[in-house]
Amino acid sequence: MRMSLNKWVFSLISLILVSVGTSFAFMLWKDRTYYHSRPYAPDKDREAETLVVYYSRSGHTESAVREIARRFKADIVRLEAEIYSLDFKGWRNAARDADNHNLCEIDPKWVDMSNYKLVVLASPIWLFRPAPPLWTFVENNDFQDNLVVLFNTFNSRFKQEYITEFENKLLDRGASDFDHIFVKRGRIIHQKSGERVVDEVWEKLNEKEQKWRDMAGME
Repeated sequence: MRMSLNKWVFSLISLILVSVGTSFAFMLWKDRTYYHSRPYAPDKDREAETLVVYYSRSGHTESAVREIARRFKADIVRLEAEIYSLDFKGWRNAARDADNHNLCEIDPKWVDMSNYKLVVLASPIWLFRPAPPLWTFVENNDFQDNLVVLFNTFNSRFKQEYITEFENKLLDRGASDFDHIFVKRGRIIHQKSGERVVDEVWEKLNEKEQKWRDMAGME
């Protein structure tokens, strides 16, 4: 009887370990397979009124952000954070820092935003709040009467208390006003296609663009 029970317990533990390992392996695979939107490069012969600053660990947010930059003919800056590499160590660091509300090392640390009227800050949501590189960027920079729009992608949800905290930090750093838009991609095995996410971005821009232009005093 004891042998049968031990075998049952061993089998159950093995099944749990295999399930967890398979789920994690699938998550890592998803981090490396995302929809590649068309590349975007700003027009160097035109002075942009909009700046897009974003962090994207795996590429999902980047594919959506390119469409925002394309819509506004914006300058665009990608934040790099080496600590969140696409492996187990990077995933562990991301979970730890998001859970503890840590800041992190980013590159670039600072961007001159004095010539822009609209600034779009973008990142995924980690543990219900924008990812640490975006919080770090806000701490390092002054928003000189810029209208700031926060854009997020996520699988589950965000908590409004963290979005409000983010807004208050921006206003303390000089932003003139704030807005927030987002796209929910869905859980790992039930995610929207990349094409659908991009379509939703454009739908939100159709709804918000003129409001933002009016708020920021843009042409």
